[in-house]
Amino acid sequence: MGYIRRFVEKLFIIIFCLYNSYKAYPQENLPLYLLIAIIISSLLELVDNKKIKALLYILFGALALSYKLFVLYIPLILYDLYVDFNIYAVFIFPLVLINFYPINLLLSIFSVYMAVITKKHQEILEENIRARDKIREDSLLLEKYNEQLKKDREKNIHIAILTERNRIAKKLHDAIGHTLSSSILQVESVKIISKEKQVVEKLDVLQDTLTKGMEEIRKSIHNLYNESLDLKEQIEKLCTNVPNIDVELIYRIEDNLSYDMKFDIISVVKEGITNCVKHSNADKLKISLLEQPKFYSIIIKDNGSKFDEEALQKPKGIGLLSMKEIADKYKGFLNYSFDDGFKVHLTLMKG
Repeated sequence: MGYIRRFVEKLFIIIFCLYNSYKAYPQENLPLYLLIAIIISSLLELVDNKKIKALLYILFGALALSYKLFVLYIPLILYDLYVDFNIYAVFIFPLVLINFYPINLLLSIFSVYMAVITKKHQEILEENIRARDKIREDSLLLEKYNEQLKKDREKNIHIAILTERNRIAKKLHDAIGHTLSSSILQVESVKIISKEKQVVEKLDVLQDTLTKGMEEIRKSIHNLYNESLDLKEQIEKLCTNVPNIDVELIYRIEDNLSYDMKFDIISVVKEGITNCVKHSNADKLKISLLEQPKFYSIIIKDNGSKFDEEALQKPKGIGLLSMKEIADKYKGFLNYSFDDGFKVHLTLMKG
């Protein structure tokens, strides 16, 4: 938008400069002077080096001193001079007096005025762009923060459920478990002092029933402690819900992981699947969860022929940055590469 405005304003100035030169020198080779002035002005637009710009201004000043007709094109050069060097543009005004025309002086003042307005407009525009980018960046950071809050809330809910299950399991173990154990011992005592065979047989049946009940309660309590988050089941659910992609899962983890590690592994796998769906053109995805002597290994690889790595580096979403944070949390490593598909390799240390 700024370039179009400058072009229109300079075109307006060129037309008036040409008109003035035609009125003052109708017999001269005006196209040549016009062409030279336009070339110098165009070079001033294209060149960024201040020293080269200064040389171009000096060149035009020398031409104006040598050929008075160039004085009539000073308004065009003044426009560029103010944009490049601000108030220093006043030093070229004395050249107007070499070949003085009142209309040329007015046009010079007007061109400087237009340059001032245009420069201020450009500064305001750039400030608005910076403000817009800052707002967008803050918005992306806020989205990421809200996403993390959502994940933390889900995690805290799961932890609260696990804590409550553990409390119930402990109560069952302390109350019913001890009562049944005492009952089994009492039945055993009655069997020892009993003389009647039928009574002993019935006591055997009762003791066997109590023992089986005790084992069932122990199993139930054990499940209450451990079933709060089934890692393999959750990963399998994620794999079955991927649209238009054939997912292969290799799960070789035997250890009973902590709840936090299970939750973080699920987050990594979920993000790996999301990235594949959003940023890759893959139709096959392989997810490997492997247990090593000292660490756990998570490998997510697709067969896509292209991948938007830049999208992953942006703040929005969990992305590679959050995967790196999870790896650091367990003193592990994150590596990723693109070779016949995108591959993410995450290691989480044990202990």
